[in-house]
Amino acid sequence: MNFNAHIDRSATNAVAYELLSQMYQRKDLMPFWIADMDIATPEVITKALQKRLEHPIYGYTNWNNDQFYMPIRHWFSTRFNINVLKQDIAYSPSVLFTVTEVIRSVTNEGDGVIVNVPSYNNFLNLIQGNKRMIVGCDLFDDEDQYSMDFVQFEYLCQMPHNKVFLFCNPHNPTGKVFREEEILKIIEICKKHDVYIISDEIHMDFVRRGVHHSLIKYMSDYDKIIVTTCLGKTFNISGIPHAYYVTKDHYMKTLLQTKISGVYGIGAPNMLGLTAIRAAYMQCGEWVDALNAHIETNMQLTETFIKERLNDVLSFRKPDGTFLAWINFEKSGFSEVEVQDALQNEGRIATGIGNTYEMAASTHFRLNVACSKEKLMQGLQAIEKAFNHLKSEQN
Repeated sequence: MNFNAHIDRSATNAVAYELLSQMYQRKDLMPFWIADMDIATPEVITKALQKRLEHPIYGYTNWNNDQFYMPIRHWFSTRFNINVLKQDIAYSPSVLFTVTEVIRSVTNEGDGVIVNVPSYNNFLNLIQGNKRMIVGCDLFDDEDQYSMDFVQFEYLCQMPHNKVFLFCNPHNPTGKVFREEEILKIIEICKKHDVYIISDEIHMDFVRRGVHHSLIKYMSDYDKIIVTTCLGKTFNISGIPHAYYVTKDHYMKTLLQTKISGVYGIGAPNMLGLTAIRAAYMQCGEWVDALNAHIETNMQLTETFIKERLNDVLSFRKPDGTFLAWINFEKSGFSEVEVQDALQNEGRIATGIGNTYEMAASTHFRLNVACSKEKLMQGLQAIEKAFNHLKSEQN
């Protein structure tokens, strides 16, 4: 497993490269912005896909069988010690489709959706796009970890128009892995005020400190919970759209399946997505462990580089989960506009722009470290070049 191999992604229609000109001031940038990996998909999955493609017919495919259920149940049992019941699992076209349709089913236009801020930017986009109100519940950085203000959270939950809590665990972009006592408190408050919980656990396989406590474990106590995820992040197969969800709210499950097939006409699952699920979840546990070790090494490299060479302008500590570094430039004194201008035009690097996660001017940028050590070092040197330029302009 060579996670440091250089892989040429040109001529593959890779969003990370081809959409640079839409997102940034220029397109000749090193891409560290979007959350897919510059790391090869496991060979086991590639071979399984190739074998399936050897069959000359790629027709309508059925997901409702043990070839779909068994790998998911195996993964949760062996990785998280959770017994997921077959009747609680269903296929979905994508994680964001599931999130959107639950929000549309539980709320009306103008209702509030509570979300931790900073937030995964597409959460904010889809809440606004569906004419619901973004209700931010702040995550506070207390220098050791990000923490949730439960007084604020309960205050928001008790408001009758706030009907959904859109939860991200592990959290994007901060990398926070929620502790069990925090999750129990979230469920207690939501149950008390009848708030529906949607838990996006797409980064569940990237926990390097602590334990991933899936909300699946707590559905017996509160059934207004749906957990949605896919294999796109873990195995770098986001170009093969697919997802699944787990819930004990069988009314919601029936409603979602009716919408998928009877309203939107997208009931046919992705044949290659189903093939990938079987191969990945049955055979790639050791690969994921090795990948996390590589990401931890890259996180440590990032932390050390910043402490030794950029400590006067940047603050960063390794997150407990995800492959995303949430880097703080507050102590530099520069504005987000100044920092992004320098990163793009001096460093020639594309990072996640903080204000897209915070709905306002930010003092952060997001860096994807799921790449080779060589590429990461080039990115860190580009960041250093950008801030050296800013400091020289200041003097």
